[in-house]
Amino acid sequence: MAIRIIKQKNLTWANIDKVDEEALKYLMENYNFHHLDLEDLQSEAQTPKLDVYKNYLFVVLQFPTWQLHSRTISTQEIDMFLGDEYLITIQHTKSKEMKNFFFRCMRNRKIKSDWMNKSSGYLLNRIIESLFSNSEPILNNMGRQISKLEEEVFSKEPDVKTVRELAIHRRNILNFRRIIDPQRYLISNLTHTRKPFLDESLTLYFNNINDYLSKIWSIIENYKETVDGIHVTVESLIARRTNRVVATLTAISVALLPLTLLSGIYGMNIDNLPFAHNPLYVWLMFLSLATFISVILIILRKKRLL
Repeated sequence: MAIRIIKQKNLTWANIDKVDEEALKYLMENYNFHHLDLEDLQSEAQTPKLDVYKNYLFVVLQFPTWQLHSRTISTQEIDMFLGDEYLITIQHTKSKEMKNFFFRCMRNRKIKSDWMNKSSGYLLNRIIESLFSNSEPILNNMGRQISKLEEEVFSKEPDVKTVRELAIHRRNILNFRRIIDPQRYLISNLTHTRKPFLDESLTLYFNNINDYLSKIWSIIENYKETVDGIHVTVESLIARRTNRVVATLTAISVALLPLTLLSGIYGMNIDNLPFAHNPLYVWLMFLSLATFISVILIILRKKRLL
């Protein structure tokens, strides 16, 4: 079943882990939600937002999740309807974190009493706080991987694997920033929204979430600066290696230029070329070219072009 319900006194928490016909029918039969909100539920991806109505709030939140196999950060969207005596959480894709949170509340009487005896706004706060707290292990994992990459860059020449790892980290940081940034403004708006189920007593709790998001933002900005610095370093090392290869090839071309010139001249079908019929000239030419090439290589070595 896609719909599970917990009741505590006058508060009902309905958790929907799949948006299907059964879920939409349940919402239409039991609540008087705006049809645009129900249409939004059927959209796979939305922008985080807060819609304030007379009797309820419609909240769209997004949270970062770690995809182990692809090593990427993706978006977990959870939509919420918040009213005086109810809270409805809706998942577009099943969330392990939300499932664990819901079953903790269902099976533990003390937790259920603590979370649901106050108001739907307080329960909303606990859910948001719990879901955002799952960002910390993701950040710690990213930090360890970035530190490891930094050590590799400064301990050996960067290769294709290093460049690929750097690209993965840059993408993950951009995804994380894209997810977190809109939530900061949404939570700030939620803090200043006043309803009977969302009064001033909850301001401190939502400010605490805002402070936590600011901390996350500060950490991810530090990661961004670190990865940008590593990116510049890798580009410099690759450019230096490329310049070294180009310089070596240029030196070899310059050293072989006299040989190319002489072979071109004596390869022409022209009579009476100097020393053309002297059997010792070939060895004399080889000796002269070897000496010339050696002198050029010594000069290039002294100028550190090789």
